[in-house]
Amino acid sequence: MEGTEVACFLLEGRGEWEDLKARLLRSFPNLLFQLVDASSGSNERFFRLITAQTLKASGDGSLLAKKPEVDLLLRLARTTQISEAVASVGYKRGEKRILIAAGKRGEVKRMVGSGIAEGRRLPSVELSESEWERVEEAAILSALRT
Repeated sequence: MEGTEVACFLLEGRGEWEDLKARLLRSFPNLLFQLVDASSGSNERFFRLITAQTLKASGDGSLLAKKPEVDLLLRLARTTQISEAVASVGYKRGEKRILIAAGKRGEVKRMVGSGIAEGRRLPSVELSESEWERVEEAAILSALRT
């Protein structure tokens, strides 16, 4: 989507998600944040495409869930069932995780520059065939809902 940006970081270590999320939301209240299991993907471009679906659905009033953060989890897991999404791609305590931050380009750039998300930024490379399939399946969820 025009004017939006997504940044993804691989986080390791024992940091508490609730503490990080509180700091992020205090500093950047207009951004969307989600934490997912690192096995969900390793390509920022993949997360950018799925997150764009969530941001568009949020703007259209057609989210798969009440909150954009949950919609993003559902799309990443390719399901409409929250419990399945959490089991499939949700962050499990103590494991490597990916922080997804999305919103207006300037805000995301400020967040990245702040260093508040301590982690390694994911590379943004061409999508594999399986990543394209996952992006397509995530998009189909909206069609199935109507």
